[in-house]
Amino acid sequence: MQPKSNKVASLLQLSLSLKNHPVLQDITLDIYEGDKIGLVGPNGSGKTTLLRVLAGIYKDFSGLLDVKINYFFLSSPGSVTSPHLKIIDNIKRIFYFYNISSFDEKQLFHYLEEFQLTQYLTYDLSELSQGFQLRVQIVAYLMMQFDHALIDEFFGFGDRFVMEKFEEILNTKLIQANSLVIASHNQQLINKFCNRIIHLDKGKIIKDEQLNK
Repeated sequence: MQPKSNKVASLLQLSLSLKNHPVLQDITLDIYEGDKIGLVGPNGSGKTTLLRVLAGIYKDFSGLLDVKINYFFLSSPGSVTSPHLKIIDNIKRIFYFYNISSFDEKQLFHYLEEFQLTQYLTYDLSELSQGFQLRVQIVAYLMMQFDHALIDEFFGFGDRFVMEKFEEILNTKLIQANSLVIASHNQQLINKFCNRIIHLDKGKIIKDEQLNK
């Protein structure tokens, strides 16, 4: 167990309902610096909702929440892009979403070329395949710096090239983050990158598992 002085987030008997339907029930959880937590469980178990609570998106809950740091939230693919904007405008939109006002244009065009996107710069995002739309989002994430991160179901999307690049984000940025919480059905990647697994079912924590790494 990490010393209490390193605690970055704490939830105590937290419950939340959406449209009068209980989604999280009596969640008690402490997160420490160095924790790489995987949230696992069936669809509807509360994984995404728990991430959104930690990100400060959902605030109408009962119980206590104390988050001492700012989480960088990688939400589901496509959630922060617009189908009616060009690639560059979408990247600027993603930066704006994360309150980033400037970026290195030389680095951006290096990634656009690496991800084979330069030939599509005049296209609306909706004119690209889902895999190429995802490449746009990953290019933006590769250019960002963050210390604490939440990831919502980002695994399993895109082709092999895209997923290899997303693993690059995990290996070069997220694995170095002070704390990380991932919601995914991909048990293999959870086991690879996490040292702790929170099992959810019907909005409740049914197991808090420490992995020996």
